[in-house]
Amino acid sequence: MSSTKPAWTLNPRVLLRSILMLDDTAHSIALGTALGMFIALTPTVGIQMMLVVCLAFVTRPFFKFNQVAALITVYISNPLTMVPIYWFDYKVGTFYVGGSLTQKDFARILEFEGFSGWWQTVKQLLLEVGSPLIIGSLIVSTFFALITYPIMLRLLLRFKRPRSNDGPDDSDTQTVRPAQTVDSEQSMKSVHLHSS
Repeated sequence: MSSTKPAWTLNPRVLLRSILMLDDTAHSIALGTALGMFIALTPTVGIQMMLVVCLAFVTRPFFKFNQVAALITVYISNPLTMVPIYWFDYKVGTFYVGGSLTQKDFARILEFEGFSGWWQTVKQLLLEVGSPLIIGSLIVSTFFALITYPIMLRLLLRFKRPRSNDGPDDSDTQTVRPAQTVDSEQSMKSVHLHSS
């Protein structure tokens, strides 16, 4: 009997492979990954999956994105990465709005247990950290979402590229193909042509 691990404890390569294996257009998956990255880098841990679903509902008349790709990507922000991500957001925000918290103060604010603890943490973040965190997170998440789309699109196009059997074989990508059955009458004609 295998125990199921939370997705955020999985190896990042496993999560990337899960995204690359999705059955959708490269554009839709790349867009979902970019939107998931945007949400992951904002201080919304605990409600990020709900935000993906709400975003999909709101944007449906305008454009569609792969929700599974977005849901996988939001796991970038998890209990292990939350403090460093939000601290980086906060430090970027302090370039535009003043802020004097130390990293220890920041880590202390982000300690919580259960839903009620999470809600208290969100309120404390907004009251004590507020503007620098929000401004910084919008800048950081926008930047990383914008670079995630073309990187993922390129990866997906490369990964999902159909293999052509008509072109010349590339020595780096040569594969062994199973022997094909040959029609005996056709092979005799071929032998006659080559011998004459």
